[in-house]
Formats: sequence, structure tokens, C-alpha cells
Amino acid sequence: MNILIIEDNVFLAKRIARVFEAKIIVNRVKIRHSFLEFLEELPIISSYDMVLVDLKLSEDTLELCGYKIIRAIRKKQINIPIVVMSGFSDIDRLRLAFEYGASDYIIKPIRLLELEIRVFNWFKNYYLSNIPSSGSVHSYKNLKYNLDKNEFYLDETLIPLTRNNKYILSLFFSHPEKLLQESFLCEKIWGDICFSTERNLRVNILRLKQALLPFGIDTWIQNIRGEGYIFLGK
Repeated sequence: MNILIIEDNVFLAKRIARVFEAKIIVNRVKIRHSFLEFLEELPIISSYDMVLVDLKLSEDTLELCGYKIIRAIRKKQINIPIVVMSGFSDIDRLRLAFEYGASDYIIKPIRLLELEIRVFNWFKNYYLSNIPSSGSVHSYKNLKYNLDKNEFYLDETLIPLTRNNKYILSLFFSHPEKLLQESFLCEKIWGDICFSTERNLRVNILRLKQALLPFGIDTWIQNIRGEGYIFLGK
């Protein structure tokens, strides 16, 4: 899971980042402090799974920058969850945030546990909603993913994986039987569209398949030459 935090309060941004960096399911957390810094992330915004945005940034003049950020993301037709963090509690600002495309709205001062619960609830509902689940355990064929522990099991047998392998497998697991382009996978793993990383991608997927080989599910990851990869269970 990759998270982008846009918050001009440096201390608060770091506190929020530490909460999520400590979670084993989180792959990458990045902090930006202004609208201009956010614009640097916009070309690769689809590499993030969640955006946390302060509604009012220090550079704001007439229009709150948080609204502009939400609008810019939705204008690119990127449908990732956007959680607004704001000291404004009036209904008009809340309504406007949702009209622009916010997914959730949390009032400052931020209660970190509440924010954590909301973010992971959105992650489960948005990315794993099409995969059968029992509590925090989601299943595809006889492969199981325990979201709380960030562990994969074949039936009841734990599959030992490195953190990087878990993240790559989670990308396939959350998009079963769908073609994933190499550029999409590179964005998610490294946060950049960079053709030089496509060779690195193939190396990383090979390592993942080698880890899955003893369990007989390495062939579930199939390369569609010239197009990308598909995760197809048997």
C-alpha cells in the first residue's frame, strides 16, 4: 500500500507518516507540504493507493488548495480514495469536498487511531471488495491473504515471502484475472514511470515466482508478451 500525505504542518505530517510506516502492509509513504509540491506527484498519482490531504494549506489565498488537489486528481480520472483532513467542520465545506470527489472527511485535531481505522477500511473496501473474505482474511482460489498480518497462505500453509515479494503478490492478488501492464506495476512498486525499471520488474517477478515455486502456484503469474502480466489461479 502506497500513501501520499499532503499536509503543511511538518510535525503532524511526520506523526501521520510514522503511524503508517510502522504498518507491515504499507510499502511506501511520501509527504508533500504544498500544492506546488503536489503537482510534482500528479504525473504519477496512480502509483498511490491512498491520498490524505489537508484542506487548507499555508499558501492558500482565495481558494482552498485542498479542493484544487482533489479536483486535479479526479480530472485525471484517477479513482483512488482521497481522505480530507481539515479543521473546518461546517457543512458547506464538507459538502463541497465530497462534490469535488473526496472519499472521506476527518475533522482536526486528528485522532491518529481514527485516521488509521478509516484508511485501512477504505483500503479493504476499495481494493479487496471483489475478493471473498472472512474478517481480515481474503481468498482467491485456495490462496489466502491475511490483511492484518500481511501474510499469504496456501490453504493453511504459510508462504514465507520477503516484504517486497508480499507487496508485488498483493498487487496481483487484488487484481485477479486482469491484465496488469508493466508500466502500472513499475509505478506501484517504485513510484515512477521509468522504462529502465521494466527489466528490474522482470527480475523481481522472477524472484517472486521462485518463492512460489515450492507451493506450485508460480505458474499463476503469467507473462503476456508485449502487454504485461496476469494472475490466473487454477
